[in-house]
Amino acid sequence: MVPAIFIKSKSTVNEDYSPLTLKNISGSLKEIGNNFVEAFKSVPFKKLCFATFFVFNAFNTVASFTFFIIVYYLFNGDAAAAGIWPTLFGSVGALVTTFLVIPIVAKMSKVLGKKKAFMVSQGISVIGYIMLWFLFIPGKPYMFLFALPFFSFGIGGLFTLMMSMTADVIDLDELKTGKRREGVFGAIYWWMVKFGFGIAGGLSGAILSIIGFDSAIDVQTEGAITGLRLFFTGFPILGTLAAMYIMRNYDLTEERSNEIRAELDSRKPVE
Repeated sequence: MVPAIFIKSKSTVNEDYSPLTLKNISGSLKEIGNNFVEAFKSVPFKKLCFATFFVFNAFNTVASFTFFIIVYYLFNGDAAAAGIWPTLFGSVGALVTTFLVIPIVAKMSKVLGKKKAFMVSQGISVIGYIMLWFLFIPGKPYMFLFALPFFSFGIGGLFTLMMSMTADVIDLDELKTGKRREGVFGAIYWWMVKFGFGIAGGLSGAILSIIGFDSAIDVQTEGAITGLRLFFTGFPILGTLAAMYIMRNYDLTEERSNEIRAELDSRKPVE
């Protein structure tokens, strides 16, 4: 509701829009399809989409494993004894992301540039995942809290930077085509996220089946617990490294983005 109330926009009451007819709807759908194809031809935009796909969905694939690791590894299958520790993992991570990670990443993007800030933030998250391997310690559940500030740089840095970088890509597209297509780029980007989210859900179940984890029993085999921890640490690291590899030659720099923005502003009629 906050954007709706406080962000002013131009009224559409007197705009000369096409009548809402079946013919016009068909033409509009065809135009939307063409716009999707054109937008996805943008190399910088594809890099943003695929980098997000790997980071976010590698994280989502193993996100549910946190509960299992805390209950079955730290507390030997006693959910009651685990108490609020599974909840603390998510809530403390969210608080750290909001009040620590996002401000730091925003500052890094201004000092280092968005691409380098992405690389650094994702590198820090890899350190966080490695720390979680060592800081999930039976009898000392509080230890994993020390890894959360590092771990949280993954998702916190991802969406802080990707939204801004997508805006730069939209400016580049407008410069080349003369069309302003925030809706198209936004739809494609979030479709990639949701598509990957569905894949992540299927992978989670497949991984649990592969390692022989059975939530119906209180005490898991040592192999199942080790497999759970290996995937929890290793899978997001692989996804993050894949994203960093994709973004290694992302070339839409701050200088170029500023030049594009200045040129677009110069095209606007003087009021």
